[in-house]
Amino acid sequence: MKIVKGNILIILLILAGIITAGCTASSEEFSGEVTVPDSIKIGLVAPLSGGASDVGNDMKQAAILAVEEINADGGVFVEEYGAKILLELVEGDTQTSPTEGVTAVERLITNENVVVLVGGFSSGVTLANQVPAAGKVPYVITGASSSQVTRRTEIDTSYFYHYCSTTDDYSQPILQFFVDKLKPLVAEDRDLKLALIYRDDAYGKGVIESSIAYIEDNDLPIELVAQEKYPTDETDFHAYLTKIADAKPDAVYTVGFVKDTSSIYIQGQRDVGLNTIYMAVECNEDPAFYELLGEWGDGQLLESKFAPYADDYTPLMAPYKEAYLAKWGVMPGMMGADTYDGIYLVTSAIERAGTLDRSDVNDAIKQTNEPEMLILMEGGNIAFDEYNEISPKIFIEQMFWNEETEELRPVIVMPVNLKSQDFVLPDNYEIGG
Repeated sequence: MKIVKGNILIILLILAGIITAGCTASSEEFSGEVTVPDSIKIGLVAPLSGGASDVGNDMKQAAILAVEEINADGGVFVEEYGAKILLELVEGDTQTSPTEGVTAVERLITNENVVVLVGGFSSGVTLANQVPAAGKVPYVITGASSSQVTRRTEIDTSYFYHYCSTTDDYSQPILQFFVDKLKPLVAEDRDLKLALIYRDDAYGKGVIESSIAYIEDNDLPIELVAQEKYPTDETDFHAYLTKIADAKPDAVYTVGFVKDTSSIYIQGQRDVGLNTIYMAVECNEDPAFYELLGEWGDGQLLESKFAPYADDYTPLMAPYKEAYLAKWGVMPGMMGADTYDGIYLVTSAIERAGTLDRSDVNDAIKQTNEPEMLILMEGGNIAFDEYNEISPKIFIEQMFWNEETEELRPVIVMPVNLKSQDFVLPDNYEIGG
């Protein structure tokens, strides 16, 4: 076979490349050197546009604050790389839509290759966007209260963690408040008459189921005189509230988000003449809720587990509020506080795992046993039970209108160890029954 000089040169170059590549691979293999990632990607799942953007932006702003604080300290030490690595927050906008929620989570997992997910608002949206994450990526859920999130059986829930209240967590103290505090004042010799008005979604239905079960299981002296559900995009509640007024309740338990709940409070009193006690749930603990309600919130109730406008009840409250206000120019809300804690929780788990392997990080989250942060815990420690749920401390706030400052502000009225004053009936309250 005839071989020309040009071919010999080409062959030598190819062989040299093969030998060099082999030597390089062997060098890396025996030296044990690894490439340190540029960042640790954490996916934020939140409604950053659409009807719940107020709450979603609170979650985003709190998450950014936590990431910046951690990065200011050099990031998170990962033993696998022998170095601290900076965090990178990658946003996934769910738009309060199950379809958009799925799209956002799929992009975070597949395109962005996030190590862990934090957030999730609206039970219906979260139940949908859990599916692409099931068994793949740890997901610390800080804003979806349906117990189905961590107790559903048709998918693998071992990677999902409920770092927020479930419908059981807050329905029980709300109902107990009605029995212990309201009933003696307005229905001493009869059952308390309670009406429920709720969103027609997993969140609303979850509250109904939890409430009915707790009333029946504990034989509470409560009669449910009305149950009105409304579409999730509803803005006019007059027809629902008129039916409730006809049932003459002693109190109304409202199950909605900031805009619909504030509208129910206002339309019920101003237009329908339903002058009763209204109780809202914790997802309304947001500056926008107080601003929208204004004077119509005077004397009304809000269940919560984070109270930025109330007296500081934990040493961490003041520094967090000051940092949040300094950076964003507004007060923080409850959903952001859950998310802020969630960022610190997952970064602690990454450090304990010593790796960015999703499975190992998931195991470390499951084994969390650390001091409470912004969200107070029963027993004082953050820990997950067999359902991957926490045990947060729940309290009830009563809101009052300040004529001088023209602001609506709350005080804690239950439980005893956190309250700053006793519950009182609103001036315009009318007994039902």
